[in-house]
Amino acid sequence: MGGLLVGTLVGAPAQAEERRQAGIALTALAVEQDTVDATSGSATVTVDWTMTDGNAAATDMFGAITVQQIGDDGALIGAPHDLTFSFQPRWPYQANPVAGTMTSADYSYDFPLPQYAAGSTARWAVVKVTARDDQGGTATVGRQKLADFDAEFTATHLVDSTGPTHDSFGFVLDQPKYLYNADESVTARYQVFISDAESGFFRGQLLLSGPQGAAVSGSMRLVPGDDGSSKCGEYEAYDNHDVFCTVDVTIPAGAPAGDWSASRLRLTDAAGNVSVIRDLSQEPVSVQVTRNETLRASEFAISPEQFNNWNLPARLTVKLKPSGVRDGIRSVTVLTEECWGSVTENPAIAPDGTISVQITAGPIYTRKCTITGIGLTDGEGNSAAYGAAFQGPALSLVATQIPHNTPPVVNAASLDRTTFSAGSLPDSARLTLDVTSFVGVTQFSLTVYDADGASVDGRSGGLSPVTEGPLVLSVPLNGGLEPGVYTVGFTVTDVAGLRAPYGYPGGNRPTPPGGPLLITVTD
Repeated sequence: MGGLLVGTLVGAPAQAEERRQAGIALTALAVEQDTVDATSGSATVTVDWTMTDGNAAATDMFGAITVQQIGDDGALIGAPHDLTFSFQPRWPYQANPVAGTMTSADYSYDFPLPQYAAGSTARWAVVKVTARDDQGGTATVGRQKLADFDAEFTATHLVDSTGPTHDSFGFVLDQPKYLYNADESVTARYQVFISDAESGFFRGQLLLSGPQGAAVSGSMRLVPGDDGSSKCGEYEAYDNHDVFCTVDVTIPAGAPAGDWSASRLRLTDAAGNVSVIRDLSQEPVSVQVTRNETLRASEFAISPEQFNNWNLPARLTVKLKPSGVRDGIRSVTVLTEECWGSVTENPAIAPDGTISVQITAGPIYTRKCTITGIGLTDGEGNSAAYGAAFQGPALSLVATQIPHNTPPVVNAASLDRTTFSAGSLPDSARLTLDVTSFVGVTQFSLTVYDADGASVDGRSGGLSPVTEGPLVLSVPLNGGLEPGVYTVGFTVTDVAGLRAPYGYPGGNRPTPPGGPLLITVTD
């Protein structure tokens, strides 16, 4: 190995001129050890290589050396391992130059060898080298050209003879049950938790089976992430032994309508062992694909179009008229934004041919309820899907909250007592308000002021909604109040946050009905 690198470096001046014409090139590559014992789990193999770049404007280079197990027949086995390098040192690249310049740079890296393989011994090799510079130059060296270099070794491993297992499988959280594929392909998305205690998970494939013998598949693979971790689909992983993965399976436009179910999961570990699982979950995991050809629906409506949810959740009715129904309607699914959808099993078909199902707008803060998807299935398993959530024909069904911009009104206000002796002040006086509020008063605050307008006491709190009638509040009377005349100001606030203040000093607030609320403290 030393002779190979030295020969490259000694010839650098003469060769540099040639390289300026050749762009990026791999000119030396070797593995320092012929055999390695990896059974301890801490063995490394030193890989040395030289990269050249004939572009005089280039100041940086990035790349990867791929090391992988190979079979006796030369076939690649298990997971590839990328050793990343960069001419300018930066994270997360693993190797930086040990000598040289951009024209010819030498690299060396101690590759941590996996502890497990499918057999007790395994052949390994550098199977690919890729590089690019900051001027757009690229190079890829494949296995045929790499055969010219001394880049193979043999390792002894602990034996991993079993493939990965899965502990859970199902849809991602927002995967719709129905998919409309008349014009475009549709995607079903799944998630799976995979375990492999020895060599770790590498990749997998999920098969969906549909009507008429149709089948499609999607793949997942553990790949390097951006922060030094790994990713499998949308999920990050910090080791390859216990991994959450997402996998997308595309069903093409025009594929047979009907039930498409997850029928087979094929998992491969880093050592090349394969597991095939057909019993994926206790319940069938399937989507209904449709072009709305057999079963259809029309005359969609939502009522009321304005709902009152200021105090309680509002019940809304979604109507539709199905056609082409065979053996009744088995279920109707309604998906929504900003409110609560529903799945209704075996809904009744009214004499006029319509179906009514219920959805709910949550109390107070739900301002709008938009129907994003309606899917239905009949007794023979035929389905239809509408709305953007199912990639189906558009829906225009929106209900909104009844507008409210009127603050509460206090019709009357009175104190149970207005005169007290300073020596025998009670804890409080009782203030009774007669209120009217469309959405209900739910908060109050009150303050006691002296003759100079200074606050001497007060109280605030929440209430159960009061839409009309009496509201009784306690006015605190401080035991240290001196003789004099005191004024009570108060504010009532409704569930929408609209406020109605009365009786505060300064004359910029309404006087309570019946006149100011005065408390006299005598000697």
